[in-house]
Amino acid sequence: MKNLYLRSMLAAACAVTLAACGGSGGNLYLGGQVYALAKDGLILLNNGESLPVPAGQTQFVFTKLIKTDDRYDITIAQQPKGAVCSITNGSGKATSYSVNTAIVSCTTNTYPLSGTITGLAAGGLRLVMGPNGTSPLAGTTSYKFDAVPDGAPYSISILTQPTGLKCRFQGSTSADGSDTVGTMGSAATSAATLDCTPQ
Repeated sequence: MKNLYLRSMLAAACAVTLAACGGSGGNLYLGGQVYALAKDGLILLNNGESLPVPAGQTQFVFTKLIKTDDRYDITIAQQPKGAVCSITNGSGKATSYSVNTAIVSCTTNTYPLSGTITGLAAGGLRLVMGPNGTSPLAGTTSYKFDAVPDGAPYSISILTQPTGLKCRFQGSTSADGSDTVGTMGSAATSAATLDCTPQ
């Protein structure tokens, strides 16, 4: 009977001590989903812990575990270079389950990509870049593609030549000069000049 009493008192004392000290540490994970992160540099922050999230990552989990009833507030300590991210469901109070409802959504900055045209004396020219296209009219001295993502590789091709003319991109690596490739900058960027001459 005496031993039972001592054990009960010891258990009660341990419970009080753990409650006063915040328990023996957390056992719940804090994380969430990441969407459209194409650039490096994103850093998340929660309760003093910084968490770098590399480009292409679709999930994140903080290394510090949390406890039931702990409050959390995930914020962005640093935006990725050339992109902007936002957080939804990033704050709240933990229940008895790990938290994975936070969502980080990112949008890569976009800029115009343009180039010079020389000698375009006729219509019919059609330039394409992926699903996008443009048809500069006769006499036009430039071409432009809007909203190209920062740092994205691009490839511009001549889909149709103008009537009676042959156009070639300066510096093209293709045999007929019908395309040009490059990488989009972190601002409005100039692509290769397109020279058109009579056939």
